[in-house]
Amino acid sequence: MPQTDALPDPRERPFLTAAEVAPLLGVSRSNVYRMIKAGQLPTIQLGGLRSTRIVTAELLRSVMALEPNTSTG
Repeated sequence: MPQTDALPDPRERPFLTAAEVAPLLGVSRSNVYRMIKAGQLPTIQLGGLRSTRIVTAELLRSVMALEPNTSTG
């Protein structure tokens, strides 16, 4: 389950790297890149292809919009 209390303030850290987002979402860095490629995470390109950053404010909105999984297996 995502740790919303661990998300940084978007005013202080407007962009995050995949490595920073991975532990916040509880997934691997590779999964973050898969999510980016699938369009599931809001990103911005800074200075080139190797400078992809996740938009902190949009990530926070996405995480807050998630509903807890209440299904029983």
